[in-house]
Amino acid sequence: MSVYKDIFEEEMDKDTIFRDASKLMPEYVPQVLVHRDGEFRQLTRLFKSVLESKSSQKVLVTGSVGVGKTTLTRKFGAELERAASSRKLNLTYLHINCRKDKTLYSVIAKILQHFNPKWPYHGLGPEKLLNDVITYLDAHDSYLTIVLDELDFFVQQNGPNLIYSLTRTAEESGGPNRVSVIAIARDKSFLRSLDQATQSTFMHNVLLLDRYSVTQLRDILSKRVGEAFKAGTVEEDTIELIADIASRWGDARFALELLWRAGMTADGEGKGTVTPEHARKAKADVYPEIKKEVLKDLQQHEKLALLAVARKLVHSKQAYALTGEVEKTYRVVCEEYKEEPRKHTQFWGYLQRISALGIVDIKPSGPGQRGQSLRVSVQEAPAAWLEKEMEQLLEGRK
Repeated sequence: MSVYKDIFEEEMDKDTIFRDASKLMPEYVPQVLVHRDGEFRQLTRLFKSVLESKSSQKVLVTGSVGVGKTTLTRKFGAELERAASSRKLNLTYLHINCRKDKTLYSVIAKILQHFNPKWPYHGLGPEKLLNDVITYLDAHDSYLTIVLDELDFFVQQNGPNLIYSLTRTAEESGGPNRVSVIAIARDKSFLRSLDQATQSTFMHNVLLLDRYSVTQLRDILSKRVGEAFKAGTVEEDTIELIADIASRWGDARFALELLWRAGMTADGEGKGTVTPEHARKAKADVYPEIKKEVLKDLQQHEKLALLAVARKLVHSKQAYALTGEVEKTYRVVCEEYKEEPRKHTQFWGYLQRISALGIVDIKPSGPGQRGQSLRVSVQEAPAAWLEKEMEQLLEGRK
């Protein structure tokens, strides 16, 4: 037992580059929503009547994975409660994940439990439970804004009864409609299964969150680095590389996961800095995409060019290498393997070919660089691993 105690204490005593790793987790709601102020303002406008006229509202927030739908609504809900309180309005915000609470009964029971955890709801049907919620709201002159996260999944599994129940029960109570709904879905196609009146209500209030651009992802990562890591422990090149990788999908959640994994890798190696190579290792761990069969099928000079890219990145410890510098390394590699270097246009063709296969990424060199040189990088695997693989292939050991 003492062995495990020693391991535990040894790990606890180790220095770390993290200040607070929880700031990279999906459930964390940051103080500032980077590049989502406009969408927050739109939600505020839609709910203005809820605070001023005590009316109800229905809004659909859509967008692909990792664009901030849940974070935006959680931030908005907290501010909505604060604004209501300052206006002497008794309003509760409640966020329910419909993938976790998978049935009509569990969703309604969760609402009721929020207001009274000791309520004897067992054995009662969802309609009776919902009537009890409305009765509670009326009795306490209270209002409820409920977020139904991943509602499209719920409707696909259970049909549209949840939306019908929430809207119909509130409307038929005889009093003011005290329940507002914010639905979250990847797209609005699930609305087709709803009745026309409900469809119309949501269709007039659709808030679409676009995928993040590479610049926006870079800003998000930079902000979180300041919260999650100790000063100076994450290289700018690392942030840029992770932003480039995640920009294929515009997915901030994926970008933050890669940043966390890269940090954990650096910590595990006892390094004081998170480098681009740590980001490549993180990407390979999450979604390994470079197949060894693809590497084997490359032509001889394509293999030599790829080895030159890998070596240049390993030795420079940078996220990107200029193609002009890679070509110089290619000539050295050719000499090492007793091959005649090809001309510039042929070398460029090799790079384009391995780029088309998704092995390397080529992008403009950006401001401050002379000539026509471009930047090349490896995003899908550690450069050191790729260097070793190419050396073994070229030496005929694979």
